[in-house]
Amino acid sequence: MTAYFLAFGTVRDPDKLVEYIDRSGPSVAAFGGEFVGVSDQTQVLAGVHAHPRTAMFTFPDAATCRAWFESPMYHELEGLREAAADFVFLVFDV
Repeated sequence: MTAYFLAFGTVRDPDKLVEYIDRSGPSVAAFGGEFVGVSDQTQVLAGVHAHPRTAMFTFPDAATCRAWFESPMYHELEGLREAAADFVFLVFDV
């Protein structure tokens, strides 16, 4: 079962975001995750959504995604992530 990981964000520091992306990529790959795409042109069709940037990744399943998110490899990037942008993360199995 494939899981989709969605990241909605508002960038505060573009340079730190680039560093975060460069450093987090190997941790995603280590858990079987794959980058699908990113856009700064999120179109809200109904309701209110605060973040202009959306990124999507796939993982083998939601449990593997959670294991990645809770891993020491990814956890060490938490401070950099928080300095770079405000994020909301979602994961779901399909």
